[in-house]
Amino acid sequence: MRTKHYAFAAASVVLLVLVLASPSLAAQGNAKPCLCHPKITPMTGTAKTVFVASVAYSDPDGDAPAKVEVYIDNVGYQMRLARGKAANGTYRARLTLPPGEHSYFFYTEDARGATERFPRYGAYNGPFVGAKKPMNRLPLLTEGGVYFDYGSDQSIYTYTVHYKDMDCPPSPQVKVVVDGIVHDMKLHSGKSNDGVYHYQTKLPVGPHAYYFMARDRNGDCVSLPSAGFIRGPQVVAWENSAPKLIDHRIEPATGGTRNRYGYLVHYNDVDGDDPPVALIYIDNVPHGMKLVSGNAGNGLYSYASGLFLSNMHTYYFYFEDGKGGTRRLPAVGVFHGPVVTR
Repeated sequence: MRTKHYAFAAASVVLLVLVLASPSLAAQGNAKPCLCHPKITPMTGTAKTVFVASVAYSDPDGDAPAKVEVYIDNVGYQMRLARGKAANGTYRARLTLPPGEHSYFFYTEDARGATERFPRYGAYNGPFVGAKKPMNRLPLLTEGGVYFDYGSDQSIYTYTVHYKDMDCPPSPQVKVVVDGIVHDMKLHSGKSNDGVYHYQTKLPVGPHAYYFMARDRNGDCVSLPSAGFIRGPQVVAWENSAPKLIDHRIEPATGGTRNRYGYLVHYNDVDGDDPPVALIYIDNVPHGMKLVSGNAGNGLYSYASGLFLSNMHTYYFYFEDGKGGTRRLPAVGVFHGPVVTR
């Protein structure tokens, strides 16, 4: 009898554990419903536009929803089954909205209390509603400026601004107005509706001012700053450096009357100025020299000619940089050569 008593007691304990555990097991057995393909169409319209919100609901346990809602600006709107079955179908709501920018998300709860939200955090932007015509969101101009704020009239100044338009229009018109003159800016990086635009130019000596402006596809215009202008850059005159003449030579240094003699000299200008005047004076007669290697501002210049019999030929070089800088080689007097024999 004692053995039977213990068996009955053990069975009672097992039954009590199962009873106590059954609500937890039941709760663990209820899977969350799923929300897929959420959307609202159209995304732009007027106060008279009928917007349609739709979302696909499904439940792994086959539970029908107790509610499916779309929240616009945190206000809930009941959605109804439009296609499929209650536990696996598409739900829709038709509604009108006041003018302005809105945000939305979807929420559902199944018959046993499991809930889901889409997105689980935050909300989507839209729809965008205008009063009498579809709403156009103005583009934004930010981070506008010029590099550099101070420099010379030989410097290249780069104006940059970030343009962004949430409506994603193609080919916006982004411009910079410098001293009252409008210049088109080009996309430098990013996308046409979300990128950095720039314009590069030289500027004359003096103070300058500028501002940015942009026009979207609807013709709406914005500017940076919204009023007035930005001062800069301050431009000063570049102090010109005279060019240098080095490594002069004659090839050959001696020869006959049938030889052609090449006069060569290396021209170098630290400012990069090309020489509009490049001459060699042979026996006091000027001849134009031509670039044969390097670049115009830093290269080798040459002149070739036959000469008559003499050991008294003279020559010197004379160059100008076009900015007031000149160079004569030698600075005083002349070089002698070549020696021309029979």
